Amino acid sequence: MPGVADEIKSKLDIVEVVSEYLQLKQSGTSLKACCPFHSEKTPSFYVSRDKQIWYCFGGCGEGGDVFSFVMKIEGMEFVEALRHLAKKAGVILKAEDVGKRNEQERLIDANTWAAKFFHEVLLRSPRAETARVYIRKRALKDETVEDFLLGYAPDSWDATSAFLRKKGFKDQEIIKAGLALNRERGQGVYDRFRNRLMFPIRDVHGRIVGFTGRVMPLPDGTDPKEAKYVNSPQTEVYNKSQVLFGLDRAKREIKNKSVAVVVEGNMDVIASHQAGITNVVASSGTALTKEQLDLLKRFTQKLVLSFDADAAGENAARRGIETAVTAGFAVRVLRLPAGGGKDPDDCIKKDPSMWTKAIAGARPFMEWYIDLAKERTDFKDPDAKKTAADPLLREVAKFPDPVERSHWIRVLAEMFQTPESLLFEKIAKLKPADAPIVAAKAQAKKKNESRGEVVAQSILALVASWPDLAEPVIGGLILEEIDESLRDLYKDFVAYYTAERHGGSGKSSFRIFLEGRGNHEYAAKVAVMELLAEKDFGDQTAQQRKDALTRLAEESKKLRADHRKIELTAAMAHAEKTGDQSKIREIEDEMKTLSS
Repeated sequence: MPGVADEIKSKLDIVEVVSEYLQLKQSGTSLKACCPFHSEKTPSFYVSRDKQIWYCFGGCGEGGDVFSFVMKIEGMEFVEALRHLAKKAGVILKAEDVGKRNEQERLIDANTWAAKFFHEVLLRSPRAETARVYIRKRALKDETVEDFLLGYAPDSWDATSAFLRKKGFKDQEIIKAGLALNRERGQGVYDRFRNRLMFPIRDVHGRIVGFTGRVMPLPDGTDPKEAKYVNSPQTEVYNKSQVLFGLDRAKREIKNKSVAVVVEGNMDVIASHQAGITNVVASSGTALTKEQLDLLKRFTQKLVLSFDADAAGENAARRGIETAVTAGFAVRVLRLPAGGGKDPDDCIKKDPSMWTKAIAGARPFMEWYIDLAKERTDFKDPDAKKTAADPLLREVAKFPDPVERSHWIRVLAEMFQTPESLLFEKIAKLKPADAPIVAAKAQAKKKNESRGEVVAQSILALVASWPDLAEPVIGGLILEEIDESLRDLYKDFVAYYTAERHGGSGKSSFRIFLEGRGNHEYAAKVAVMELLAEKDFGDQTAQQRKDALTRLAEESKKLRADHRKIELTAAMAHAEKTGDQSKIREIEDEMKTLSS
């Protein structure tokens, strides 16, 4: 499918596509961000508008074009990325471009039709009056109901399944979409959701992948003795730990405000969005998962957590904090003000500005831990103080930055009326599992490059980007002085440079010269090197680049000489062992030359 893929790439700007996921900042002629594919604090992920490529110069060394980026960040196969980007580019795909519609699409279609059915029932069916009354009590506006496509699953065993069959779906597809179950007796299926207010769950692209169904209250206002909420089961398109309710709508504002507010319930999200506070998503009553955090990391690395003030909410908050901090997020915790209700939905009903102020007043997670300890500890009881101090010190020990650790130790020392030195000693004795997060991050996989390879890559990056600098290198650096891994590429550059000096190669750059020879693998390598040159040398003057190239060439020669000395030392030991005087003199002469 190279033809249609090239057409799509020609109509898209990789910078605009990547910007939907990451906060890019200008860096010379390129743009940079923290890499979404590994944890880091210093940006090493670069995107070039000129070359339409991306590359991570940090821990993962990943790179490619707009297709590879979307495939990796979305976990898509090529055909899925093709469809996604074709829609964005306004390219109409033919049947032969995409092949047969796969099962996942059928399941998404089934959920989409079900959502439309539930929504229509909610708006027009006499059977949905209870649901309409409930929505009015929750103060939801008509446009909000429409925007979130809220619906009602009728109190029927087969209404949804019958509707979907009319739309061409088979019973097994309805089951696989999570909308029905096999009957225990006899043939056929029955609806999973009955007499429930339906909340469609969308993935980050806005595709409906599942539902949450809230049981309707009895006439006396109480809930029936059955599960209050029923969620779609895990399917080919829905995994609860990989979806955040409302993210498809919130992602733009999360990126604009550089912070995501994470709440527990779907109604909290809907109420917040209705009030105009749209950087809010829900974890749907569970602690944040790594997969959910990977989604959020595309848009921000700052979180405000708002979990219910009960035991379950507190436990979810603690687990969420642990996972988020380990993933590199800056985490604050929101506590609703007195009189603000039991959850964000309540708070917004009382006064939306109260919710806005609560978000703005969210405090660092350590302050939340400390506040909880203060509320629950009898500071006159030494045993109670020890019980409260130990978990707090374990949290402080996890801070990678020594200044941050010192700050919180100072706070705890004052809180427990204990010398800071004793708390430092206590942290030093903690078991390895409680050591600072930085220790774990230090063990992260690093790219296996020798210094010689790094130097050779920088030399080639400079001369490929600014060929006018190349003459002293071409004249003074022999092939053997370039790291072995890049010698073939260096030979190609010498050929290109020589052709340019003798009437021109007819190619505007070394990369295009390689493309013309059909060497696409090396051309891709050079594109990354050009990006490296922009990153490391783009802001320098011509003289500074020339000086840098001279230093690198000298270092390359020295590295090769050092490597040769090691080889000669081993050869000398062998010559002495065999008594080969001629070889010994030869090695001594070469050693003197290398040392001069």
